[in-house]
Amino acid sequence: MISLVRIDGRLVHGMVAVSWMGEVNPDTFVVVSDRAANDPFETMTLKLAKPANADMFVWDKAKAVERLNSPKYEKKKIFVVVGNVYDAEYLFDNVPGIPRLNVGPPLDEKAGRITEGKKEVVNVYISPEEFEVLKRIHDKGVEVFAQITPTVSKAGWEEIAGKFK
Repeated sequence: MISLVRIDGRLVHGMVAVSWMGEVNPDTFVVVSDRAANDPFETMTLKLAKPANADMFVWDKAKAVERLNSPKYEKKKIFVVVGNVYDAEYLFDNVPGIPRLNVGPPLDEKAGRITEGKKEVVNVYISPEEFEVLKRIHDKGVEVFAQITPTVSKAGWEEIAGKFK
């Protein structure tokens, strides 16, 4: 069962590998990224940051949906990281029962961290378009919250939505 999906444009780095892995304590860690899954060098680089206490996989979206819906992963405690809200929505549309979405810092693949035209919620920047995707996910009954690390303040859905009124 998936315990948490996190949006983080950097995919795997110290905050994810240490802070979030420690918070979620999964047996399985999955990075869902078409780009990373189809680039052997990037996959290898991501796996270098793998925490020792969990199995790690880098899957494209189609493979992630197939595997995460299979009985083999039903009893596992799984933590998933995606790079953007659109990949998150794809998972929530195709893998039932995911309870929570943590919105961290997505990255624009061409330009890095973009803040122009976005609203800031606890150091996470969300565009109006990304908010609409998050709203669709929230409307499925998913707990959507923004939080950089487990030890800093967390913004729940009401705070996120309040920025877009």
